[in-house]
Amino acid sequence: MSGAAGLGRVLEGKVALVAGATRGAGHGIAVELGAAGARVYCLGRTLRAGTGERSGSLEETVAEIEALGGQGVAVACDATDDAVLAEIFERIRRDEGRLDVLVNSVFSAGQLGPFIGKRFWECPSSVWESVVDLGARSAYYASRHAAPLMIETAAQQGCTPLIVNVTGRGSVRYRYNVIYGVGKSATERQTRDMALDLKDHSVAVASVWPNGHTADAEHQETMRYSGRAVVALASDPGVMAKSGKYFWAAELGAEYSFTDEHGHSHVPGPLVDEYSLDES
Repeated sequence: MSGAAGLGRVLEGKVALVAGATRGAGHGIAVELGAAGARVYCLGRTLRAGTGERSGSLEETVAEIEALGGQGVAVACDATDDAVLAEIFERIRRDEGRLDVLVNSVFSAGQLGPFIGKRFWECPSSVWESVVDLGARSAYYASRHAAPLMIETAAQQGCTPLIVNVTGRGSVRYRYNVIYGVGKSATERQTRDMALDLKDHSVAVASVWPNGHTADAEHQETMRYSGRAVVALASDPGVMAKSGKYFWAAELGAEYSFTDEHGHSHVPGPLVDEYSLDES
């Protein structure tokens, strides 16, 4: 990987799919998977620059992957459309014959933003739809279609495919508002329960927690740092031992000795497991 201590082209010959690759954590993860040698299918709603509600596009993500020597495939789609996802995974089965990594990182930060700090009765139902339905539903649909192909990949290639859900501390403690917590909790629960269903099939499932507001204000975590966390997990032959669990990106950075693309290391956030009315 370019720029600073990464993990090299440890995913050469592997195939990955990132749902939500247009911007944010999904973008950074797609870029790093490509830089690590995987062929990355990048899913999102905005194909071309300047056509979305916010900056970022799949074509820009693929261009960044290619600039780092990787291979990316832009696939414009609605990740909550089960029929469309079925076609995409069938395409991967037909064209690639394997799937090694699935990353679920679909999230509508723009829809959540105006309602951060609002009580649940102050949030319109549209926020629920854009946060809970969008994120949790797309993760379930994509994982459901990916699982049979990943089980086949494990059996035929003798490897351990990996599903990664991008969640966060909102899954275990109050953060932003009730709807945000419900959405992250739903996806986090998928990590734990899907890991149990896939345990006997040598397919791992884990959650990665980015930390966008670290203590070091001068050197905040980057989205590519989260990407390197996913690469570290995906390239670990012992990743099944981590299945069903969540990890701060910085926690994995310390374990696997990688930095972000600027050479910065980061400190994990607090690992809070208990709910308390004193926490905020």
